[in-house]
Amino acid sequence: MTSIREVAKLAHVSPSTVSRALNGSGYVAEDTKAKVRRAVDELDYVPNQWIRNLYQKKTGIIGVMAPELIHPYFSSLWSYLELELNEFGYNMMICNTAQKKEIEREYLDTLERNLFDGMIIGAAFLPDKYYTKIEKPIISLDRIIPGVPLVTSDHTRGGCIAAEKFLQKGCKKVLQLSDPEAVTVWSSRSATALISKMEEAGAEVVTENFSWTDTIHYSRSVRRSSEIMKKHPDIDGILANDLCAASFLKVAKQAGIPVPEKLKIIAYDGTYITDYNFCTIAAIQQDVSLLAKMAVHTLIRLINNQPLHQQQVFVPVHFKEGDTI
Repeated sequence: MTSIREVAKLAHVSPSTVSRALNGSGYVAEDTKAKVRRAVDELDYVPNQWIRNLYQKKTGIIGVMAPELIHPYFSSLWSYLELELNEFGYNMMICNTAQKKEIEREYLDTLERNLFDGMIIGAAFLPDKYYTKIEKPIISLDRIIPGVPLVTSDHTRGGCIAAEKFLQKGCKKVLQLSDPEAVTVWSSRSATALISKMEEAGAEVVTENFSWTDTIHYSRSVRRSSEIMKKHPDIDGILANDLCAASFLKVAKQAGIPVPEKLKIIAYDGTYITDYNFCTIAAIQQDVSLLAKMAVHTLIRLINNQPLHQQQVFVPVHFKEGDTI
């Protein structure tokens, strides 16, 4: 394994200069940095981050609590989070709970044993008390936990935009899948806003449950979509997450229901899935890149004991045009 002294010898500089050039911890002339980079590339040198972290009493690892890995919204978000964390010199460990509380508790124990420098909570199912007692840096991406900073999308605006689009197209009865009573998760604000705006205009909104397992398994998703459409044959609009929106689009086509002439569909998330169909699905699009950036910047401030400007950060959403409305 190449040492920092070998890099310094090849670059004709001191080991401390190599260290400063790689860490950005002091001034190094640009031409000297270039020599160090060439030496690093030639020798395939990898700085021993683990030893560096040991001296700093850090692990260099951030845990990301995930309810599932295959959902397109979460998988996209995890990818951006990893890139952003790498920019700050951190590695990311995905903590897939599969929505099981005992696994979630084990990962929290790992955080408290100082094996992570901090944690980003993608979804949480344990009671608040398990989180409020933790002294390590944590932030949440959706769950509202007392004392824990929240970085999330502006879901209230998302619901309003969807309502505006449905009303512009003359929709009178819209189906939505989010639970408006789920007040502990910020994403439920989209349902609350949609219902409020539609009912103010004299339109109707019906809510149906679509379980997580039904959402992420193709055959079950199509079956559940078919059941709902048979139950509500008079709906003329649907707001659903990307995977469910794709299922409803397929069921509508199979049933001979013209989209968007008779049925308008808006997806919520706006990931790449909305383009992977026989037509592009219109969507309320979350900015996963900006979400990741704001989440990481907030967590890094906590790790460095810097004050937060806001305890809640709301990232704007926007409407993505499509062929389904």
